[in-house]
Amino acid sequence: MPLSFLPRAFSFMKLRHLLLPLALMTSLAQAETVFLIGDSTVADYKLPDPRQGWGQAIPASFASGVTVKNFAIPGRSSKSFLEEGAWEPVLAQIQPGDYVFIQFGHNDEKMDADRHTDAYGSYQEFLNRYLVDTLKAGGIPVLVTPVARGGLKKSSGIGSHGRYPAAMLELAKEKKVLAIDLTTLSENLVRKLSFSEIKPLYIASIDGKDDTHFTPAGAKVIARMVAQAISELDTPLAAKVKLADEAPAVPRP
Repeated sequence: MPLSFLPRAFSFMKLRHLLLPLALMTSLAQAETVFLIGDSTVADYKLPDPRQGWGQAIPASFASGVTVKNFAIPGRSSKSFLEEGAWEPVLAQIQPGDYVFIQFGHNDEKMDADRHTDAYGSYQEFLNRYLVDTLKAGGIPVLVTPVARGGLKKSSGIGSHGRYPAAMLELAKEKKVLAIDLTTLSENLVRKLSFSEIKPLYIASIDGKDDTHFTPAGAKVIARMVAQAISELDTPLAAKVKLADEAPAVPRP
């Protein structure tokens, strides 16, 4: 091999070693992680549990390069999720540019001391803690108002979340962070559908009474609703939403 070739080969190898890390850095910059924190209506479940949270169904609505990590835990409020230490492992993983979707409210309404918060007091304070921590880590917080109950009982009809959705939206406006009004979006669906049409979306179709938790079919409908809302936000993640041409069909009874 002519000696004159060696500098060219050496230069090529050096360039290759430089380009590979650059390509890896570019790939990492384009990748995004979506963290979900919340309650049972967001959480993942394993069979034979018939429930499914919308967080379990939403990964299908994102293009490749987006990783969804669902940390939602059934029964938790904005208060108990923090005080039980469930937030710490999430916060430890947040990297600059990651998203944190925050949906609490169902259990903040409960009157037990471990979970209850006041809508315009401790609820906003706990939510703000998640916002501050996420922003400090370089993440992008998104507040999500609590998804509607099915309205199959008088106690679970439209407006059953009281002042919590409004309190969350006012906090989002005050702190200038992204928000999705899932309460209104899902309540509009409940208004639109008949009793027989709404029931298959909820576990009430199995046990006759639970119109808080979703069946897999219901989770897909709500996940599509959330994904559509994300696609309309002014944020880079909107471009990563992958919506099917048609929304999931509401199952017929």
